[in-house]
Amino acid sequence: MTGDVKEGKISVLWDLTDFPVPEGRSIRAIVGSVLARKGYTGEISIKAYGETTNPYPPEDGFTFVHNSDKYWRLNRILVDICLWSLDSPAPYEGPATLMVVAKNIEERSEFVAVIQNLKASGYNTIFVVPDGYSPYGVPIPKVNLAWYWKSLLEGGEPIPDLELQGILLRVKQHETNVF
Repeated sequence: MTGDVKEGKISVLWDLTDFPVPEGRSIRAIVGSVLARKGYTGEISIKAYGETTNPYPPEDGFTFVHNSDKYWRLNRILVDICLWSLDSPAPYEGPATLMVVAKNIEERSEFVAVIQNLKASGYNTIFVVPDGYSPYGVPIPKVNLAWYWKSLLEGGEPIPDLELQGILLRVKQHETNVF
């Protein structure tokens, strides 16, 4: 990969129904602060999905997609991830980061596989994990960084690498035992 991944463009896909933004806060401020603390300097674009109308004033680099159905929202996010990968430079041409903030992803869905394939292809992937997450429930994809929801909101640190690897290992063991 050419260039530092922290300098490349950053795309955020955020399900506002799963992870509502506290009143008085903005997605850009939340994401910008945690990523800046980790050294990211790239331009941030945001696409938010939700049940209500757009709760935010218009701004550059922010798109709101309205739909109340969870299945539709996850599928729309999946399509947008695929479109993002087509519009982003290939990892060997330049850095690009994808951050996904969504939950209730079904087991064995294409969603997890697509994010893992992006990581395997060299893209930088970031995921937000619900507080109280159980690896024996719904799987999370293998990613470069992950935050617990509360830590993200508080501007805290991502999940430590060893803890994240342990979560992913338990997910893999659970999937092996279930299927």
